[in-house]
Amino acid sequence: MSSNQSAQSDGYKWVMLLVYVLMALGIWSCWFAQAPLLHVYWEPKFHVDLAKGGLLLSLPGLVAIVLAVTTGRWVDTVGVRKMMILSGVLASIGFGLRPFFADSFLANAVLTVIAGYGVCILTASLPVTMIHWFGHEKGHTFIGIGAGSYFVGAGIGILGTGFMFGALGAKGVLSVWSVVIVAVTIIWILFAKDKTGLPTHERAAFGAEFKKVMQTGSAWLMLIYAIFISGMTVVAMQILPGEMIVARHLPPPMAGLVVGIFAIGMGIGLAILPALGGGMGMKKWSIILCSITLLVWVVYMIIPSWTVASLLLFAIIWGFFFEAPWATGLALLEGLPGVTPANIGVAAGTWTMFVNVGVFFLPLICGAIVDATGGPGAAGFLWTQLIGYGIGLLAVLPVMGKAAAAARKHTA
Repeated sequence: MSSNQSAQSDGYKWVMLLVYVLMALGIWSCWFAQAPLLHVYWEPKFHVDLAKGGLLLSLPGLVAIVLAVTTGRWVDTVGVRKMMILSGVLASIGFGLRPFFADSFLANAVLTVIAGYGVCILTASLPVTMIHWFGHEKGHTFIGIGAGSYFVGAGIGILGTGFMFGALGAKGVLSVWSVVIVAVTIIWILFAKDKTGLPTHERAAFGAEFKKVMQTGSAWLMLIYAIFISGMTVVAMQILPGEMIVARHLPPPMAGLVVGIFAIGMGIGLAILPALGGGMGMKKWSIILCSITLLVWVVYMIIPSWTVASLLLFAIIWGFFFEAPWATGLALLEGLPGVTPANIGVAAGTWTMFVNVGVFFLPLICGAIVDATGGPGAAGFLWTQLIGYGIGLLAVLPVMGKAAAAARKHTA
């Protein structure tokens, strides 16, 4: 590649960041547009309880449990552009056809499964896209920005549905999101491309690469961390709208505003906070961020009454710290012994699979607990959120990075 071609390729990284963020915003806004409908549409009209309704948020996690690791490998070998086109097409089918089946919960669940593989590809493609275009050191800053766009998208979906539902109804709202997902897919097809001039690596068999990635106990601990940190995110967005309506006596649009602000706060935190912890190391930074999140939640639990303004402030602060450990955890996993440029996609796919173990199972489990203990306004939600997220914090405490592992091996 000539120096002029290299400069053009380097400059194109900003286009790739933009089109990836647009895809992420589109897919996640369409996904979480269902969250307000659980309480204002599916439950009152079709008598769908919280645990069952949560499937419309958690089913993409089931898809990723089965396919995420191999998807990461396909991203490594097929390339980001082609895999993300597949992501957009599947999301356009799954999320785009929902208005035609607005009266069928089963059909919406099936369509969510189809779109769910698009979500899986999006997540597995994130680290490969950013590290290829921005390099390994700077790439993790942009992984945070890419992941942040997920939750900004979720917030936009929740807010948009909350404010449009009264005027448009479920079918009208879902039609708006259909247009959104088709539009961002077309933008990706037109402008995305794979990075050229990357160094080539000999590709070992998938099993050998997976074994390399998971060769340390720390890698397995990080997957436990992934389950609980990510799973409790969906639990929060599943149950908080009802919590705001039942326990805090907010009207549904205002409840949607609080939860939407919470999700957008997560996106902003993801975009900013991971890059600030580079000097102290991702493990310490993850512990600090998780600890602050738990402290803010404890404050919410012990204060009996909140004004709307204070709830919005709480949502901003809690969200800002809540999800940043997702990105620092991924960076920590990819910095463990055994992860190389040749198997970044396998590592990302493994992370994605276990993230989605939490995304699928924890909302079902916690939804059942909340239903059994009195509904969204009862103490069951407060304690499940605290305990679940706390388990994630405990999992990261013994993790050792490459430097610590090398030091232990040297002194052994």
